[in-house]
Formats: sequence, structure tokens, C-alpha cells
Amino acid sequence: MSLDKIIDHARHRNYLDEIDREKLRVKSTGEVFTSLEVITKKLDDLEKYDPTIFSDPTKTFLEPSVGDGNFLSEILIRKIKNGINLITALSTIYGVDIMQDNVDLCRERLLCGHEDLRHIVEQNIQCRNGLKFGYNFKPMGVARRKTEEQARFRQQRLKIKQEKQTKLEALKKKKEAHQKKLFGATLD
Repeated sequence: MSLDKIIDHARHRNYLDEIDREKLRVKSTGEVFTSLEVITKKLDDLEKYDPTIFSDPTKTFLEPSVGDGNFLSEILIRKIKNGINLITALSTIYGVDIMQDNVDLCRERLLCGHEDLRHIVEQNIQCRNGLKFGYNFKPMGVARRKTEEQARFRQQRLKIKQEKQTKLEALKKKKEAHQKKLFGATLD
């Protein structure tokens, strides 16, 4: 895959639209996504501090709240632009996120269509609590697969809870509108 295609896949695909980020989810998870402009400035600052940071194939990067991979995708692009091959670049990029859907999106984003490298991103991008994780990136085994399945189940329950909350709010608004229609104003 050419550099332009990797950049297009990693940067221009709108990953944020693939997950419904309702208020309840944002409140319960603390999700905040960094803009490309801020990421670019931070990575430029890193490069000023250490000009070899993206050209040295031994330098690693860790994002403890990876989200859908905004930072890591830009790091991947810079490593490849500096002559590091995709396999080496992916092997030196690590991330952790508490939300399994974010982890799945980040993995897809970093793979850039190279399914043959999935084993690397499954090992290096993990669904874990960044505050409690021991940061030992081992290949995915049965226990980790079970953990990821449990995370997906928790997310499904959260989505159901969000949908229920949305329905309750809609019913409340409908009731208030009906009362206003009957009485001319809502009584306190």
C-alpha cells in the first residue's frame, strides 16, 4: 500500500462517526477526542525536542487512552514518512483504551487494510483500564479474548441504558408538552 493510501486510511476516514457517543457514554467514560491540529502541534514539539523520534525504528510510543487512534495514526504516518516500514512502525506503537469499540476502531485504523498484520495490533492495542493495566503487551490468549468479550458485553449494556434514558427523556418532554397544551402552562 502506498504512503498516500495509508495516510488517507489513517487520517481521513471518519472513525468518530462509527460510534454513537451519547451524553451518558461520554459522562461515564470521560471520552474526549483530540483534534488533528492539536496532535500535529504536539508531535511537532516532540520532533523539535528529539529530531530522531520518528526516524529511529527502536523508539516506541504508548497512548494510555488511545480512543480510536487519533494520536497513534499520526505517529504511524510520521514513522512511515521517515522511512520505517509498516511492520516495524506498527510493532513500536502501543495503546490502551477502556472501551472495546474504540480499541476495535483503532486497530482497523492502524492496519490500513493489511489483515496479515492483525496479530501485531491485537497484541499492541488492548482493551484495558489504563489506570490499572500493568502494560505488559503479550499476544492475545484465551483469557484476553474473554476479557474483550466481556468488554463488548458491558458496552452493549451501556448502549441499552443510554437508549432507555433517551426514551425516558422523550416521554418526559411529551408529557410536559401535553400538560402545557391542557393547562396552558406547566404548574410547579
